[in-house]
Amino acid sequence: MRDRLRTVLREPLVHFLIAGAVIFAVFSNLPPDAGERRIVLNEGALTRLVERYVETYHRAPSPQELQGLIADTVKDQVYYREAQRLGLDRDDEIVIRRMRGKMQALATSEAETKQASDVDLQAMLDRDPAHYATDVVTSFDQVWLGPDSPATRAAAAGAVERLNAGAAPASVGQMVALPLHFDRASTSDVSAQLGDEFAAALRDPPQGRWTGPIGSGLGLHVVRVVSRTVPAKPTLATVRQRVENDWRAGMIARAEDAAYAKMLAGYQVEIARPK
Repeated sequence: MRDRLRTVLREPLVHFLIAGAVIFAVFSNLPPDAGERRIVLNEGALTRLVERYVETYHRAPSPQELQGLIADTVKDQVYYREAQRLGLDRDDEIVIRRMRGKMQALATSEAETKQASDVDLQAMLDRDPAHYATDVVTSFDQVWLGPDSPATRAAAAGAVERLNAGAAPASVGQMVALPLHFDRASTSDVSAQLGDEFAAALRDPPQGRWTGPIGSGLGLHVVRVVSRTVPAKPTLATVRQRVENDWRAGMIARAEDAAYAKMLAGYQVEIARPK
C-alpha cells in the first residue's frame, strides 16, 4: 500500500499540481509577516491525504482526484488562517469547546493506553468491595404514610409504635399503587420503584420490626425488613472488567487534572464580579 501511495505521489502531473498549489499558497497576497501565510504540503501530508482516500474508496486517487484533494486542503488552510486573522475564532463557544476537547485528549492519551496490573486492580477492589458486589436481596413490608411534610414526619413515630404493637398496616397507612410486601427484591429493583434513597436505607433497619420514616419519590414510608441476603465479597476474577474500567477512568481523570493544573499555573486569572 505504501509503495502504491509513493507511486501516485511521484507521477509528473501530480508533482506539477503540488508545486502549483504550494506556490499559490506561498506567494499569493503575501503579507509583511510571511510566516503566517506559508502553507506547506510535504510528502507526509500528501501521503495522509491519499491514505484517507484509499480507506474510503479502496483505491488510489487519480491525478485529477488528487488535484482536488490538494486544492481542498489548501482551501481549508486559507479559510482557517483568514478566520483566525479576523478573530472569528475568539469567543466562539463551539471553537472553544473543540479546542478544549483536543487539549484534554492530548493530556489523557498516555493514561488511556496504560494497562493495570492485578495488584492495582485488587487494591482498588479491596478499598470498596461493596461497590462491586452484586445486589443485596431484601424481602420487606412497607406502608406509605403520605407526602413528605413536617406533619407526616411527626406522625411517623406513632405509626411505627402502633404497627409494632400489632396494628394492621391498612389501618395505619394510606392507599398507594404499591404492594404492601416486596419479596426478594434486589437493590436495583427497589431503586427503580422507590428511588435510590429508599434502597440505600433498606440496608440498615433490623429485621422483624417496623422502622421509619424512609423517604422515596412518593413521600414517606415505614418498613419492616423480613429477610436480607447480603452477597459474598466479590473476587477480582468475577468483576475484573468493572474494576479495570474504573481504574482507567481514574487514571484519565487524574492525568487531565494534573495537565490542567500545570497549564493554569501559567495564567493569571482575574474575575470582575458585579458590585
